[in-house]
Amino acid sequence: MTVKHLIFDLDNTLYPATSKMDDGITRRMITFVADWLKTDRAHAEILRAEGLPRYGTTLEWLMQEAGLQDIEAYFRAVHPEEEAEELDENPELRPFLQSLLDSGLTFSVLSNAPIEHVERVLRKLNIIDLFSRLTDIRACHLRGKPYKSAYETALHAAGATLENTLFFDDHIKYTDGFAALGGNAVLVGRNSLPVDSIHASASEEKSADAKRWENEAIFSESKLSGKIFHISSIFDVKNLLQQISFL
Repeated sequence: MTVKHLIFDLDNTLYPATSKMDDGITRRMITFVADWLKTDRAHAEILRAEGLPRYGTTLEWLMQEAGLQDIEAYFRAVHPEEEAEELDENPELRPFLQSLLDSGLTFSVLSNAPIEHVERVLRKLNIIDLFSRLTDIRACHLRGKPYKSAYETALHAAGATLENTLFFDDHIKYTDGFAALGGNAVLVGRNSLPVDSIHASASEEKSADAKRWENEAIFSESKLSGKIFHISSIFDVKNLLQQISFL
């Protein structure tokens, strides 16, 4: 397996899920849902948990089932200008990613967030200049991961192919989406998985998420034809690349 390009999700992938930003984004989403549906936060959280599995994002759920049309109001509420204050700097991340670039790899980002959020996070982490392309939810016409078109948009923007790309994300639903196209994906984090160090699922296996989203006609294939690996953090990428080079 020859890997030339890495597509990274942003949140909870390029920085750990323990970051305060993850809590902040979720809190602001719930607040927006509560305000939009005119209910309390506890009920809003229940409604979101029930509705989200049918869609790729909270935004899509609100658009399809709650009549949301002011997309920019949603983005402003969930991703305010000061949000980067919730994210800690990581001085080890830039030299690590630079070492991967020095080995001949190229990077891009595919995020279900708007570009202003993507750029804020990458600037706070001091790595924005390391990425050749940034594909956000607007570039995907608001149909982000796990829709086939989102991955295709990111691949086209980066000049990459399924065959030479690894896609990294912290959500099983989104790694399943890439694998369903025939690409190889890497699940980052998810300590609940039975993992030794790096786990590769059999290509014919499908998670409950994959089966459900097949029924929603979002996955274009009847099975996961690509492989799904697992690493505990972004800093395990080198070990992963060394192992899969022998596959």
